[in-house]
Amino acid sequence: MRNTWIILKREYLQRVRTRSFLVLTLLLPAIMTVLIGLPAKLATMGEKGQHIVIVASTEQFGEAVRQQLLAYPAVDDDEESSADNNAKQKPEDQYTIDIATNPTEAERASLRDKLSTRAIDGYLWLTDDAIAARKVTWYSREIAGFRERSWLSDAVSRVVQQQELASRGMPPKQAAQIVDPIKVQPVRIERGREAKGSGTGRLFEIVVMVTLLYMAVLLYGISVMRSVLEEKTSRIIEVLLSSASSTELMAGKLLGVGAVGLTQILVWAVMAGLVALPSLAAQPNLSELQISPWIMAAFALFFLLGYLLYSTIYATIGAITTTEQEGQQLQFLIVIPLVLSVFMLTPAIRTPDSPAVVWMSLIPFFAPIVMFARIVVQTPPLWQILLSLVLLVGTIAGLVVLCGRIYRIGVLIYGKRATLPEIVKWLKYAKA
Repeated sequence: MRNTWIILKREYLQRVRTRSFLVLTLLLPAIMTVLIGLPAKLATMGEKGQHIVIVASTEQFGEAVRQQLLAYPAVDDDEESSADNNAKQKPEDQYTIDIATNPTEAERASLRDKLSTRAIDGYLWLTDDAIAARKVTWYSREIAGFRERSWLSDAVSRVVQQQELASRGMPPKQAAQIVDPIKVQPVRIERGREAKGSGTGRLFEIVVMVTLLYMAVLLYGISVMRSVLEEKTSRIIEVLLSSASSTELMAGKLLGVGAVGLTQILVWAVMAGLVALPSLAAQPNLSELQISPWIMAAFALFFLLGYLLYSTIYATIGAITTTEQEGQQLQFLIVIPLVLSVFMLTPAIRTPDSPAVVWMSLIPFFAPIVMFARIVVQTPPLWQILLSLVLLVGTIAGLVVLCGRIYRIGVLIYGKRATLPEIVKWLKYAKA
């Protein structure tokens, strides 16, 4: 145990004192903050209200459509974010809507010229013939998106329905109430209680934390493999094995590099809590962003177990190969389950209790990411979490024993990469 602690301390201090560790620890949060905030900043930079022209047969109909467009602006359906956006910017500031009552070809050509010269951003052709055919046309420089088409279609449909109801003798106020859309507000039930927010902040937690977990497992797993290769090629491993056993050496290396990863993530978490989270929480869609201590504890636990699981395999790859290129060729064995875990995030978020997601969250090679995502979205039954942890710890223990035998002999083999029959012989020899 003493030798393991000495090796752990050496691996930890050797890495945290390097410039690359300091630069990556301090610069990566800043880079991530810029990458997250820059697209939104660029999207709003120089933003101005859209200038739209409604071409209708009558002033009354065009004004009714205009009022509908301003009453239901093309924003997200999230009630909280809509309230915040409307408080900052009124629909009248977002859109300038003019009405033209001369639906002729000359007017169409004039509007087309204005559109080309960017005098206007688009025009809606609402002639009586188009309304009768239930097919109106929207002209703009860019292809209209789904939300924009729905916004225009809904506004025109409401006005037409109101007029048809009014023509059949229904009072205008009652007709407006009938065609007024009903909003459905989603509410998520968590642990028998209503959870606040629309879930955007929870999705943000999953994406950020799973990305950190995925990158850290790969980054520090590769670091373990490189460390083994360096010591193996420089023959330092022979000196180390004269003072410590192969099991102590591998355990100290795994725990030391893992401690470096936890230190780095802890620094990032503190920096995010002080700088990034307050600014992100001010965003309307992320106003409910609150990472609970339970989620942080689950992240730390699955990070450590996931790191130990994959870094043990990385250490074995470093022991059976002679160059870093050979090690990179064998990395696909590790990358495949990690990539499949990331692909399972969408099903885990949408249907966390589906059989496929449940079974994958119990398989040790997928559990660090899939089970963690299930915990964030909707906490699974306690027995599933405990079973996942037991299987994960058992697999790690088995791999440590198995890979320790390979590591014991592999680190002393030079010149060529070991073949599968040779590895089997090493297992038998180490067991004996």
